[in-house]
Amino acid sequence: MHENLMKDFEREVMKDKIDSCLIQHDNKLIFEYYRNNKMKERQHKIYSVTKSVLSALVGIAIDKGYIPHVNTPITTYFPDSRKESAGDEITIKHLLTMTSGLYWPGNEAMIPNKNWVKFVLSQPVEYKPGEEMVYSCGSSQLISAILQKATGTDTVTFAQKHLFMPLGITQYKWNRDSKGIAIGGFGLNMKTEDLLKIGILYMNKGKWNSKQIVSSDWVEESTAASFQIDNTFSYGYHWWGLTGNDQEPQIPETFFALGKNGQYIFVVPSYQLTAVFTSDITDDSSRPIDYFKKYLLSYASIH
Repeated sequence: MHENLMKDFEREVMKDKIDSCLIQHDNKLIFEYYRNNKMKERQHKIYSVTKSVLSALVGIAIDKGYIPHVNTPITTYFPDSRKESAGDEITIKHLLTMTSGLYWPGNEAMIPNKNWVKFVLSQPVEYKPGEEMVYSCGSSQLISAILQKATGTDTVTFAQKHLFMPLGITQYKWNRDSKGIAIGGFGLNMKTEDLLKIGILYMNKGKWNSKQIVSSDWVEESTAASFQIDNTFSYGYHWWGLTGNDQEPQIPETFFALGKNGQYIFVVPSYQLTAVFTSDITDDSSRPIDYFKKYLLSYASIH
């Protein structure tokens, strides 16, 4: 039965605009697909999966004492924002959970600006921080700027030293804004095998080859539901959550990173399952979630 499941899964993947897919189960790579040879070596645009990598860096920065804690007010790093609309109430946690309350006009409004951080901080406060979730690449840009200020080095260098090098990730590109700040919301290009490493790191509660890279407390806290979106999806600290409901009670606790056009890292700790997709799906980029639920969870549940 499980062989048929994976054959059906492969057929679906090959039919769709999926560029690559890797699946690890019980510490074994059980599925590897690249649309062509180029896709294996390509540094894929991972769009908002960048946010989940950024979240890991915040955890590392807190662990190393560069940032006191998630409830640190952002005015610690942007004292001028007191004069703007942001006020004293917004914390790093609000940025991570997309609940800053700042109005978000969209990437198309931010990108033409010469100073993205200033642009985001100058937006009016629409909601009391913590009350409403508004998905915003602007919040991620502020986090990248905070990392730079707090660590005294830029986000890319910090990532290279404390996350990428320990995982053996050497080929990547992280784009920056016009002020030289790494783009927190969508700036990373990575190889598929390296995306899988991020997933496996989180599967193993922040450990890699017996070395703790991200604290297990941070992995747990950042992937837990901070904000329930509906009866299926929740949001943590720049990670999404997927839970079972009345219609789909069989879904075990799953967290995932999600990027535009079908980029995903799925992690199911209870099944020891990690799956990565890179895609070019412009019509309905949630299809990999359907494949994941229909085939991969079924496969892992019978093993």
